[in-house]
Amino acid sequence: MALIKSVTVGDRVIDLYNFHGEVVEEKKWSTTQISGGGSTTQATGYASNAPITSATTTHDQFFVRSDDGQEMAVETTNSGLALRKGHRVTVFWGIVKGNERGPFVAILNHTTGDLTKMDSAIYNLAVPGASTPFLIGIVVGVFTICFYGLGIIIIPVLLIQRSKQKKRLLGTLRPVIDEAIAECRNKK
Repeated sequence: MALIKSVTVGDRVIDLYNFHGEVVEEKKWSTTQISGGGSTTQATGYASNAPITSATTTHDQFFVRSDDGQEMAVETTNSGLALRKGHRVTVFWGIVKGNERGPFVAILNHTTGDLTKMDSAIYNLAVPGASTPFLIGIVVGVFTICFYGLGIIIIPVLLIQRSKQKKRLLGTLRPVIDEAIAECRNKK
């Protein structure tokens, strides 16, 4: 595991790491969650069937061994990853300063040349949850809609500001990840 870059994203510092080696073992499986079904009685007295829905999640787990014998376990979900035993890969992840762990953000398969980016992990790493002032603003906006109608102005303004903040944070982190991947491609 090597620290390759540190980047300030908003008010947080994110350290980017990578690990390079050969896939020594890999496993892929899917799980499906099914919900719904049965019948419900509506207020009119008529029975209707509740829709049945399902969601399938694909899981990848593999182990990478570096040239000096260190091993690392990697687990991802719904990443669309394609690799097998013997492939040479570099795994990238980020950790917010002060935390012990962080999400995998990309996997570069040197054998096939494929790059798998985990966009949702990059988003979650760059964009923290809504701040307390933002949530208070939304609550105040809802109350002012109920009593004065001013919330119709407050809520869109807060949402637009939050959207701009998200774009700015992602715009800071994504290029740094892309640069780290490009440097890795050029070395290997």
